[in-house]
Amino acid sequence: MIGQAIVYEKLKELKIDFNYYESPRDFSDEDDGGFWKRIEATRCKNLFMRNHKGNRHFLIISDYYRDVDIRILEQKFKKGKISFASQQRIDKWIKGVPGAISVFNLFNDADNHVEVFIDETLKNKKTLTFLPNELNALIAISFDDFVEILNESGNYYEFLDLCEA
Repeated sequence: MIGQAIVYEKLKELKIDFNYYESPRDFSDEDDGGFWKRIEATRCKNLFMRNHKGNRHFLIISDYYRDVDIRILEQKFKKGKISFASQQRIDKWIKGVPGAISVFNLFNDADNHVEVFIDETLKNKKTLTFLPNELNALIAISFDDFVEILNESGNYYEFLDLCEA
């Protein structure tokens, strides 16, 4: 299976059921909307951000189709200016591939450095999808298992309305 081995090891360890999908693409083609309807899962957007000083890092998770405004995040976080983290920061904290960052990257954050902010609309979703820290594959898990992964990670997390001021 495509993806970092730690993803599958942790899913097995936590006894989390998942559905696995492969694609020659990275699941970013809008013309593949039928795929998302067939699997009956919510497509998630994952953004790895940093504060202005670069001493704090955030994983932002929301429904792929919701607009996330960085200015609104700055207001909600009250942590100053935020921006996308560099590949160097990704390598240091969560060991991932740009475009394939997800909740599963928390398995690589041994220091629990990354803070996670999740759009509260995901609470109403039954199944969520994430890339397994690599492109061209997708894993679908239940919302309850998503929360179990967050709890198991030990990282701080919070549900917020990420799209409205």
